[in-house]
Amino acid sequence: MDRTDVTRDPHLQRVVRDLDRALGARLLAVVLYGSAARGDYRQGTSDFNLIVVLQNLDPDGLEALSPALKWWARQGQPAPRLFSPAIIGEAADVFPIEFLDIQRRRVLLHGQDPFATVAIGYDHLRLQCERELREKMMRLREGYVEAHASRRALTRLLTDSYTTFVALFRGCLHLLGGESPLHNAEVVTAFCARADLDRSPFLEVDRLKHGDGYAGDLRALFARYYEALTRAVHRIDRFEPRHGGQSS
Repeated sequence: MDRTDVTRDPHLQRVVRDLDRALGARLLAVVLYGSAARGDYRQGTSDFNLIVVLQNLDPDGLEALSPALKWWARQGQPAPRLFSPAIIGEAADVFPIEFLDIQRRRVLLHGQDPFATVAIGYDHLRLQCERELREKMMRLREGYVEAHASRRALTRLLTDSYTTFVALFRGCLHLLGGESPLHNAEVVTAFCARADLDRSPFLEVDRLKHGDGYAGDLRALFARYYEALTRAVHRIDRFEPRHGGQSS
């Protein structure tokens, strides 16, 4: 489903309409981001990720949007991220990966675009990339302790962690000066080329995630996957920016 088709979704149109009716002038923007905004939405497996921007995130405003968001949750959709313009400006140094991804591919569903002029510092981006890679590696090691003896559990660990690492690779690609493609396998290929990594374990996990199965030794696959991720952390740890300090 492409970006134009997504905006015609009746559930998406209803939640925007309900938010507008409930909040009026207090509602400044509704922004679609994530897979649906990238044109990579898959019916039945993808979510609609929304950002709702209010003039003020005071208790009255939060109470007013509650009915619309409770209905949205009953449709099986994740809770929208709630921001004010002030919080967006102040949080750019804390969430550079997320904000860059939103800036590159977003769909404005209502109001004025709150991300058009947000500036991202590359020093903040590098720090978040390394911190989150290291944190996710800790989780991966902890998960392997529990999952290594079970093929089913190890499959789940590999496929669940893969989605998380690809999201970080999108941010790392911005850091390394490359464009972030739409699809996960393309992101992996682009990042591995930039970081001089073996892409094959990631692509094998990608196929596993999409139900293609894997006849080989999963522990051997995990070892190759883990080694490539370890090298990715070292690559980002040693990154030195060669251009200006911000992206917008």
